[in-house]
Amino acid sequence: MKHQYLVVLLALACTLSVLGADKVAYLNMEKVFEGYYKTMQENYQFELQKQDFEDRLQLMQEEFQNSLKETQKVDADSKNELLSQSARDESKRKLGMMMERLQAKREELVKFRQEGYQKLQGTRATAEEGLIADLTAQVKKFAQDKGYTHVYEVSGRSLNRVPFIMVYPEDQEVTEDLILLINRGHEKELQESKEKTEALKNKNAAKGSATGETTMP
Repeated sequence: MKHQYLVVLLALACTLSVLGADKVAYLNMEKVFEGYYKTMQENYQFELQKQDFEDRLQLMQEEFQNSLKETQKVDADSKNELLSQSARDESKRKLGMMMERLQAKREELVKFRQEGYQKLQGTRATAEEGLIADLTAQVKKFAQDKGYTHVYEVSGRSLNRVPFIMVYPEDQEVTEDLILLINRGHEKELQESKEKTEALKNKNAAKGSATGETTMP
């Protein structure tokens, strides 16, 4: 009985020793990702690509709308009884060719839009994968340097958007410390990327308000 009691005490002591050796930290990876200077740089490059695509898409949409108006005018002439029969026949002949070209333009426009958005999404996904791999490596090094045995991510959410970790000791959160570390020496780049991205977004928003949204045919 005494032997069994000593075994239990020893096991309990080992368990407490392991738990005592643990050093836990909590990290909001979403904030780290958004606050990283390389993320800001990628955001700016993405906004540039997006602007180029949307400018070209708008130009193609305007060309389509102009072609549509011309086709509608010729269609109206082909039905205008105030015109001679020969004039109406000529309008009908032109209308057939214009309808074919209009359909080709529409298909080209739809294809360009679909492929353009897919390319943008692919570019975004590739950039994010690279950034996440970079940050994951930096988190591991940070934990190793600080002696953390466990780092829990607190920004993750379940399918019904409930946080995975709802309550945790916030004094053990290291989010701001890590953000300062990964941006050390790159503060100027971070600020410049922020300002350029905001300026570009504001410019695009103002342009959209002035011109209005162009709808797809």
